[in-house]
Amino acid sequence: MNSYILRFFSYHQPRRVRVIENLLVNRRTVANLFWGQQYGLLQWLGANRSLTRREYDTTIDELVAQGLLVVDDQQQARLTVAGVQRQEEDRDHQYQPHFLDWYWLANTNQLGQRLLLGMQVVSELAYHNVRYAPVTVGYGHLLAVKQWFARANRDQLAATVYRDLTQLTTGLAGADPRLATVLTDGLVGHDLPAWTNAQLGKQLGMAPADMLVLSHDLLLGVAAYCQHVPGPLHDLLAPLLNEGPLSKSAVQTLNLYQHGHSLTQIAAQRHLKLSTVREHLLEVAILCPAQLDWDQLLPARKRAALVKRYPDPDVTTWHFQSQADDDGAAFFDYRLFQIYQGREAHE
Repeated sequence: MNSYILRFFSYHQPRRVRVIENLLVNRRTVANLFWGQQYGLLQWLGANRSLTRREYDTTIDELVAQGLLVVDDQQQARLTVAGVQRQEEDRDHQYQPHFLDWYWLANTNQLGQRLLLGMQVVSELAYHNVRYAPVTVGYGHLLAVKQWFARANRDQLAATVYRDLTQLTTGLAGADPRLATVLTDGLVGHDLPAWTNAQLGKQLGMAPADMLVLSHDLLLGVAAYCQHVPGPLHDLLAPLLNEGPLSKSAVQTLNLYQHGHSLTQIAAQRHLKLSTVREHLLEVAILCPAQLDWDQLLPARKRAALVKRYPDPDVTTWHFQSQADDDGAAFFDYRLFQIYQGREAHE
């Protein structure tokens, strides 16, 4: 776990310890999204949803004790010289992801469960076996797989799934042959248990930290395939795929804003706090900036006033200058301008 966590820190840029934890476990506050963008780590959002606070804090303490990381009294961490050297040594053999740009597409924990059960059902169907113990997954996945199976043409299902998997694994192997190996060996078949990540890592000569990254990357690759290629895998997994990076509530707010509604009108129409509507638009500004009319939301005269107040081009050094009797609008403008000024460095 140490080498896994170490890869998210920098020697030149202090990074908030809690932000990195929150990104990995998918705590999607505007602050976490903003800082994740500034750190260049936004694509790791939700990469390790099962990470516990205790496990993470223990790893940070170990990295500090080993002299690889220093943490200040603001809970911001930097790599030491030794940490940079270790990070560079790790990078030479670390697995480098191929599908992180699809970070928003699916919860890979949920996708993996449904895929595992669905492929087990098809394998047992191919052997005409109805007496088997299904893999343990959540009840929602059990119900979804039953419905998928009930709608399928059972006479053709095994053959069509085989063709689908063949096409998928061929594409994955083109990115990295290990992806195809982990996918096929990680499935449950008739009288054939799935290999664990530990077993797969030993077979491939990969450390547990790299297997963690590869497994997440693999399932993002599966999600991207299913989004674009029709077939039984798409039918099985499409209900788990997101339409875009934005939350559903942020999409609704954006649609109203694009149709000319003011923020106050949106709050009233959607029975939301004005602060929530602002958070939605900040989420859009971070994740889908092209969807906004910046000249309308942050006019040139307002940008000119803000640049005088916050002249430093490094937006990570800014501190909000509060104003008397502010209802939140000043901080909204501040954060929006911070996103606006900082986005060029991350495009």
